[in-house]
Amino acid sequence: MFLGRAEMLLMHGSIFEPVDLKQRVFKKIPRPPLRERLMILAQTGSSEASEQANRQIRLHDLGGIIIIDFIDMDERRNRQKVMQALEEALRSDRAPSKVLQFNDFGLVAITRKRVKQSLERTIGTPCPYCTATGYVKSVNTVCNEIYVEMRKITKQLEHSDVLLRVNPEVAKALKANNGRWLTEMEELTGKTIIVKSDPAVHQEQFDIN
Repeated sequence: MFLGRAEMLLMHGSIFEPVDLKQRVFKKIPRPPLRERLMILAQTGSSEASEQANRQIRLHDLGGIIIIDFIDMDERRNRQKVMQALEEALRSDRAPSKVLQFNDFGLVAITRKRVKQSLERTIGTPCPYCTATGYVKSVNTVCNEIYVEMRKITKQLEHSDVLLRVNPEVAKALKANNGRWLTEMEELTGKTIIVKSDPAVHQEQFDIN
């Protein structure tokens, strides 16, 4: 037992509370039921999680709709205490935010509006190649688009040869599998297709002459 500090101690299934350290007298307190202890533990953990959630929200400058999943929030009073803790934590946030009520699944939604640009936008710039989408059309998709375009302009092709200028990756795909794509295009147009690989051409673009 710690007799030099006034703190609650857990020992042999009971909680002991020092009452008078000078006389070293201890008062035995009945241990709460398991369900109540679990509720207290969940409430304490969720209250601390509220502070941590606020810290992470501000650290990463999150915006939009933010969902937080708190554990074991079945009791209405526990939900209210956690809501109060979360709202209190967010009061120091300069960004406008609103905390919505718990839903049936124990989830809380927060709406927050950024007051400044995110770190990503501050130190970076949108990708000019994918136009900030994170994706570009696959080479097979581009090959199919070339085929469709060839079918549209077949009657307009006057020369016996057709020059097709494409990105090097697309050129590889056109010549793959024994030139299946080129064979189909030549059968479609009745022309000889000459493929020119040009690194300056975007993967999604092509030029037919």
